[in-house]
Amino acid sequence: VMAAPRNDILVYGTIIIHRKKYNNKHILPLDEVRIVALDDIGPERQNGWQIISPRKSFNVYAANSSEKNEWIQHLKTCIEGCQKRSEKKLTAELAPAWIPDDAATHCMICAKVKFTPMNRKHHCRRCGKIVCNGCSTKRYSCVRNNHNPQEEIQQQAYPAA
Repeated sequence: VMAAPRNDILVYGTIIIHRKKYNNKHILPLDEVRIVALDDIGPERQNGWQIISPRKSFNVYAANSSEKNEWIQHLKTCIEGCQKRSEKKLTAELAPAWIPDDAATHCMICAKVKFTPMNRKHHCRRCGKIVCNGCSTKRYSCVRNNHNPQEEIQQQAYPAA
């Protein structure tokens, strides 16, 4: 669930999952955000768009196309206003939106490994693809999210040898 932008930030978070309430709130400065409309993919992924930023990127879905267009227009208006007032330059390094788990039955890098309870899925933190353990063996330090580089160890997809 996503909250409407307020001034110069976007507050988002998941509120209820399986009847359990979560109060995790996350904040993105609007002057760092970009919006991209998504094409409809099947009946389960319609009316979507991506929120893209250096800190976090994710997909959002509306109930219908009218609601989608209203959200996108409102967000773009707010973002443009914040970017005009901000002295920040947009960064080239943006966090990828993760591909949904149910979108892949096989590794998206090598295409050899079929995912099972024993062969688990991993999301590449660099590209967002769903990859097997063999293709996610590389690690690198990442300073994204203002964390200490030693604490933020991410997966990066490379073809397995």
